[in-house]
Amino acid sequence: MKPERKTYPVRIWQQVDIEEIRSHLMLIDDLYGMCASCKQLGLNYLKDKTCPKCGNEFRYIASSLKSPADTAKLLARIESEKLPFTLIDREDYDRATSRDAISGLFQRPE
Repeated sequence: MKPERKTYPVRIWQQVDIEEIRSHLMLIDDLYGMCASCKQLGLNYLKDKTCPKCGNEFRYIASSLKSPADTAKLLARIESEKLPFTLIDREDYDRATSRDAISGLFQRPE
């Protein structure tokens, strides 16, 4: 019998399609979450696997938690509950979507 391997949270950076992330992302604040795609409020990452408003399946969650200890607790909860989510960095997501939003501001209309 093989000994059980320990796992640790590790940040992995890769280029992603931000629209693909947005269409499967739940943003979590203090108590409840919000669908990043349609902005539906009051979601619970422990119970809601799809958005009740737009029907998108959640694959990613991002939290506004700043403390590494709180993030570790959230990650442990995802693992212990066997939830089908990948935790992404909220600041990275916000930075990418902000960059997308301002990219068209200074283009000439056709």
